[in-house]
Amino acid sequence: MSLNFLNDPMHSNRPPQHTMRLLLVLAAITSLCPLFAKDESKKVPDPFAGAFFPPELVLMARDRIALTQEQQQALRTQVEKAQPRSDELRAQLEKETAALSALVKQERLEGATVITQLDKVLDAERELKHLHVGLGVAIKNLLTPDQQATLREIAKTGFAQLGEDTRKRLSEKVERVKAGATKMAEGGTDPSAILKAMDEKFKPLMESGKVIEAEAELDRVLEQLTK
Repeated sequence: MSLNFLNDPMHSNRPPQHTMRLLLVLAAITSLCPLFAKDESKKVPDPFAGAFFPPELVLMARDRIALTQEQQQALRTQVEKAQPRSDELRAQLEKETAALSALVKQERLEGATVITQLDKVLDAERELKHLHVGLGVAIKNLLTPDQQATLREIAKTGFAQLGEDTRKRLSEKVERVKAGATKMAEGGTDPSAILKAMDEKFKPLMESGKVIEAEAELDRVLEQLTK
């Protein structure tokens, strides 16, 4: 088995923004037809605007906010716990929304049928929002007031430098994995398990923009190498 996992995604030409995809605190669905178009002049303010901190932002800024190892582990645990259900609910929301869109485009409609399908969309959206708000609350409660204040300042000034810092940190860790796997092979130990974890776990997570889960997997691989 080769070390080709190093070629993708950390050494690609994709912009650093690929590593900056932030987990949304609230999920939103677009208007299903012109009938539901919003009047921007009467738009209701978002009560959660600026209240929560996406987990990617917290981890990317961990050095600047002096995030402890205990805080990092607790944050990752919260995200890994919520992610499967979040993915499931997003898929459900897309499915029910598509069904409603197809239904209302029919020439003749049954009101009760439309309302029933609309309820399915709203139920999925509500549960997804509950999950994300719960995650936002849990993450915020992990942070000190000073850490929260620093994150707000970072959010105002942009994320370009944080993205570059994250890319460099992950690249350095990947290089450490490469060196460790090479050392194992030279010492007569088969590094297949390490390389398999990078190819089948780390790489897909990075490609899908799941930076937190990808770095957690990278840390697990490095821990195995240390042992």
